[in-house]
Amino acid sequence: MEAKFSGSGKRIVCIEDDPDISSMLRTVLSMQGYEVVEAAKSTMGLDLLYRTFPHAVLLDLRMPVLGGMGILDILREKSGLREVPVICITASTDAASMYRALYRGADAYLYKPIDLELLKLVLAFLLEPRDRSACVAELAAHGRAGEILELLGREIDQRPKLEALLSLSSGGRMARDKLARRLTYEGEDLGCMLEEMVGAGVLTAEGEELALRAAWRKKAHRLAVLVEEHRGLELAANLVQMGVNLYELHDPETEGEEKQTAGP
Repeated sequence: MEAKFSGSGKRIVCIEDDPDISSMLRTVLSMQGYEVVEAAKSTMGLDLLYRTFPHAVLLDLRMPVLGGMGILDILREKSGLREVPVICITASTDAASMYRALYRGADAYLYKPIDLELLKLVLAFLLEPRDRSACVAELAAHGRAGEILELLGREIDQRPKLEALLSLSSGGRMARDKLARRLTYEGEDLGCMLEEMVGAGVLTAEGEELALRAAWRKKAHRLAVLVEEHRGLELAANLVQMGVNLYELHDPETEGEEKQTAGP
């Protein structure tokens, strides 16, 4: 399904040292109505960010000199740029790299080669709040996203919870401290998040040991299978990151028909 949302002239700074990828992104996103400004070096990208104050940033993490993570840290520290959505685009497809970038402030994390339709939908979700319901419906129809959203439910509403769910997907019990050591997340509120999972009926607790409840064991196993498939983790992590599973799913075409039937 091709994303149909318009960029409405919003400015995107693309910090990417591969000229072919940068040119392709400029062409594709310009056709969507975005204004794309390219930077081939991290230092040039920083200068552009300060001069243009864009609506969003596409950031290659494997950049020479400063590096993409360095730029991400600067963006999240600077007033005026702190709230600008950052979409990391990288060839690093391991879970740890993805989670680290998301925990350090990235709004989304996309693999190379870039899924252009997913990129368009992520940009629309982040930049066009008025179209968010329609965008959620299209995100749910993208690849295996619909099944992933069903498995996540509303209970897996934070990234560390997704990490914990997948870490426990093989079954059995695990001590809290062992689970914590397995996760990329190191926030002091991890214990509170695990307790929320217990309260929501995802986990069961016996002393210091945690395990998935039977229904969630089945869900977690299926989710782990999807994550191991081509780009499944990319979808799952970004859906949770953006909170897509917290929205009610509606078919925009059906909604339009209902409004016409209801009349003024």
